[in-house]
Amino acid sequence: MNGQLNEHPLAELIREILLHRMGGTLRLKQEAVKAVVYFEAGEIIYAASNLKELRLNEYLRKQGLLSAEQLESMGNERSDPSLAAALTESRILDQQTVNRVIGKQVPDLLRVVLRWTEGTWDFDERAHLGDHIRVKLNVAELLLQAARKMNLQLVASRLSNPFEKISPVPGLPEFGKLSPTEGFVLSRVDSPMELNRLVSLSGLGDLEVMKTVYALTLVGFLEREYWPDAFKKARLEVGASAPLPAETSGEPVAEPDVSVHTLAAELQELLDRLKGASSHYEILDVESTADSADIKRGYYALARRYHPDRFHMQAGTPLHASIESAFARIAQAYVTLTDPAQRSGYDAKLAARVRQRQFVQEVPESNKSTRMPSEAKRSADGENSPETEWTRAESSFKEGFVALQQGQKQTAIVNLATAARLVPSEARFRAYYGRALAAVPDTRRLAEAELQAAIKLDPDNSAYRLMLAELFCDLGFLRRAAGELKRVISTEPNNSAAQSLRRRIEATGGST
Repeated sequence: MNGQLNEHPLAELIREILLHRMGGTLRLKQEAVKAVVYFEAGEIIYAASNLKELRLNEYLRKQGLLSAEQLESMGNERSDPSLAAALTESRILDQQTVNRVIGKQVPDLLRVVLRWTEGTWDFDERAHLGDHIRVKLNVAELLLQAARKMNLQLVASRLSNPFEKISPVPGLPEFGKLSPTEGFVLSRVDSPMELNRLVSLSGLGDLEVMKTVYALTLVGFLEREYWPDAFKKARLEVGASAPLPAETSGEPVAEPDVSVHTLAAELQELLDRLKGASSHYEILDVESTADSADIKRGYYALARRYHPDRFHMQAGTPLHASIESAFARIAQAYVTLTDPAQRSGYDAKLAARVRQRQFVQEVPESNKSTRMPSEAKRSADGENSPETEWTRAESSFKEGFVALQQGQKQTAIVNLATAARLVPSEARFRAYYGRALAAVPDTRRLAEAELQAAIKLDPDNSAYRLMLAELFCDLGFLRRAAGELKRVISTEPNNSAAQSLRRRIEATGGST
């Protein structure tokens, strides 16, 4: 049994293993960091990691129990259980001291790995801890701490069904002190109710309530109707009884009598719409001006019809995987648009994307009848063929033009220089490279050569002459600016940019 931690967070894996009193070894990996958690009859008995800061020898050294020389003499390659055994057998430390250090090391390790949101997990019921080490842990407290620190978006993805039933638990377990928010939300649940109703009753922010409910259900203060089950298939294969279907009220979330063909048709309708959606607003099928209530209604409408819980009878099938993937986009859109700070940032990015598309549409095309300069026709094959050079140049020119329009001068210079170098006979590339150079005071004098080259290649293009006139004006060469400007006005007397430059020159004492 294995999977990804972003699909089944460690806190949920631990909850499920303990709930079903499973035993075995849970291995975790995040890039080069590895950890292993050992279970016995539904209890965590030990955990270890290859992370240096969480190794037993580091704890012994930091607590001043052993010197670096003593630890080195014990062997740096020893596993933590082997080191613990060696220390007690050689009577360097007594068992009580070793147990005390391990009793601090293991919870610290679990606090770290419980916060992993990426990585892989693998659970083997046949692998067990061979050493005698057994650590007593307050697992509920560790899980509650982890839930409190969990990313809000991740929590929202774990409680994405607003119609899921949240129920009270008879005879609450004895456990520490809850936070004021946790105690308040717990007091609201006096009977089974849908998550969206609990959110409304609490009067708190949606994400805050969801995070609190997640924490309370994780440690058993509340019960939720649907938990993503990582081990269900394996338990059924070995003969464990399947859980009874949860009771529902109002509009049903699960509909086992709907045929697979009907489900597939409904899903295809959703997938077709999402495929063409280019923003979170289109995903939720709401206007970009929609308020939070409209966004919530749009999300709830989709949740009623397409939430993966509704199709739980197809769990493990490609159909269900498609539903989960599609609804992940819907949940992400909902979380982003219902958080004011996230929505503001998203709207800014969306506006920038729209502006960029507009700039791309404004990219000037070549005035030449052929798109590829004749002198560039060297070879029709190879990496440096004319077609390849031209394509690369056009791509760099577009990126440079958009960057210039957005005021990203250095990016514009780099990309436009690439275009001009690849195809030096294309007037557009030389002209706009010159314009980008002219936008930076330190490179203005280099701009003239590029603009003059563009005019030589395309002498009838008044836009290039106007760029050169603007450059001369910026450099203080008013007479030369006026000369170029006259050529522009003679061919385009109504050119507003040229007339504006003429007034600027005259205001600084020049003559046109």
